[in-house]
Amino acid sequence: MNKDAIDKRLKIISDLQMELNGLKVNLDEILDNDSEYQSVLEEVVKVKEASQERKAKISENKMFRNITEQMKDKRLEIKDNRDALSQELIDYYRESGRMEIEDENGKTRRLKFSVRLVN
Repeated sequence: MNKDAIDKRLKIISDLQMELNGLKVNLDEILDNDSEYQSVLEEVVKVKEASQERKAKISENKMFRNITEQMKDKRLEIKDNRDALSQELIDYYRESGRMEIEDENGKTRRLKFSVRLVN
């Protein structure tokens, strides 16, 4: 695979993203010009505000804050373990060259690699 093919693919993706953004603008204009939709949207805003006020009041509860903190910790622990698993699977592939691994239940699972460009 040469760099020209990658550059071409990046250009295609960029052009498609620009087209998609244009379509989104058109869609938003249609919604903005519909008075019935705008009326419903105003009601939604009022309900969201009431919901946020009630949630803020509930979040003052010590048990609520405790559970929220526990959930935050668990999410972080899951993320850390997923990152570690990814690295372990990469190491497994490097050492064995195999694209499949058998889990503790005897189920064969395929490895899937994902690569992205970051800015």
